[in-house]
Amino acid sequence: MLLKDFFFGRLALYLKMVEDTTIPTMAVDGKHIFYNPDFVLDELTPDTCKTVLAHEIMHCVLDHINRRGSRDPRGWNIAGDYAINQILLDAKFVPGPHWLLDPQYKGMSADHIYDLLPKGSKDGSGEGPDPLCDIRQSAATQSEAHAQEVEWKIAVSQAAASAEKAGALPGALKRLVDEAMTPKVPWREVLQRFISQISKDDYSWSRPNRRMLAHGFMMPGLYSERMGPIDVVIDTSGSIDGPTLNAFAAEIRAIAGSARPEKIRVIYCDAAINHIDEFEANDELVIEPHGGGGTDFRPIFTKNTTEGYEPAALVYLTDLCGPEPASAPDYPVLWCCTTPCIGSFGETVKLEL
Repeated sequence: MLLKDFFFGRLALYLKMVEDTTIPTMAVDGKHIFYNPDFVLDELTPDTCKTVLAHEIMHCVLDHINRRGSRDPRGWNIAGDYAINQILLDAKFVPGPHWLLDPQYKGMSADHIYDLLPKGSKDGSGEGPDPLCDIRQSAATQSEAHAQEVEWKIAVSQAAASAEKAGALPGALKRLVDEAMTPKVPWREVLQRFISQISKDDYSWSRPNRRMLAHGFMMPGLYSERMGPIDVVIDTSGSIDGPTLNAFAAEIRAIAGSARPEKIRVIYCDAAINHIDEFEANDELVIEPHGGGGTDFRPIFTKNTTEGYEPAALVYLTDLCGPEPASAPDYPVLWCCTTPCIGSFGETVKLEL
């Protein structure tokens, strides 16, 4: 592996090999690879043995060991296998028979795949397919788990830099490493923070709390200069499916209820603006898509500039596959993206259900 798959070969050196006849195949805990010698000798070829080692390493690269949380261990194992095996297949590794491979999970994280698994695979019943190996948590405390995560991030970064310099890091793995180095924040939290940070609700001593003033206490009062209008733009080119749109709409409704913008404009746009709905502060927000042609992100920004309209913020739900404006507007923009693409300006969050 050091000669032909340097990235994995170097990372393999961080893991101590431990023989363990009590397990059926292999296991990994971030510090060791445990292996049953009968499994290695009887069921693996040299090529599939290399793939299994790379598989165990990927559990460490993606921090599957410490990210399980309260999820069912077996279900988390299955989800991790589906995520990793597709990556290794794309990197030209040879999979073994009966390994967990399903193209519908391609490009998804273990977290996303876990949510999509049938109930029997993650309810502790033992139903569903068998994972290739076992993921063990070696860290006894949260601080130890964090230290292990940091150690692996450093190791992965160094191995990737060396492999890339030698021209031995495939493009698919480079993208994966870049994602692994980037902290993953739930999109709902990003959306909530994005809207909340432009809210003008605040406490002011110049507007004292009248209730406390009546009792002889001078306390600041909470006042609200109503948040300005928000533009919510929905890409109606056909790239946004029903469940994604419903989840996004529900989150916008919840945030609007707490942030209380002056109004919300919902703009449906593909290659052109198809429809605009305006909702005042107390109106029920209704999402009803219009259009379904090509994709162009410039029309709404051009319209706002031409009309001198400047929202407090603009949120765009899209796959980001289309032409963008040449320059950023003066107001904040958040791209809620269904693909790994990144907007050329503003902030981008990957939307996964």
